[in-house]
Amino acid sequence: MLRKAFFAGLITLTATSAHAAVVAVQSVEKEIIVNDENGTPQVKRVEADVVAPGEEVIYTLRYHNEDDQSAEALVLVMPVPGEIEYIEGSVIGNDARVAFSADNGQTYVGRGRLTIVENGNERPAKSNEITHIKWTMSEPLQAGKKGSVSFRGILR
Repeated sequence: MLRKAFFAGLITLTATSAHAAVVAVQSVEKEIIVNDENGTPQVKRVEADVVAPGEEVIYTLRYHNEDDQSAEALVLVMPVPGEIEYIEGSVIGNDARVAFSADNGQTYVGRGRLTIVENGNERPAKSNEITHIKWTMSEPLQAGKKGSVSFRGILR
């Protein structure tokens, strides 16, 4: 059964610079193999309009500082849709500290410290229990500069 791709929605974007105008656009893509003009197979990303259960998708947040001032303390947050299981180790985010949540964005910690309380006992959170991913940029985003963060998941 094929399903429409799910956007995580509700992207959180914060910066402490009062005038910085950082704009972010989210996309959901999948990779396909296409042959180039020489017949050599190449991996290409395309919009994931329709996705089959078990298929991998890539959630990407592309951001751009449209202001003439740098954006200090930039933080980006993407929810992981309930229909998606996060693929361990797939987070990409240059110069960012990455944290995860398993409680709908209430708290964030490093992946190795993410836990769930089940039947009164604490245990490590499974990849399908991750609800949000947060990137805290280690450097200001200079005026006119762009960047992106992403993670991969599997449609359940």
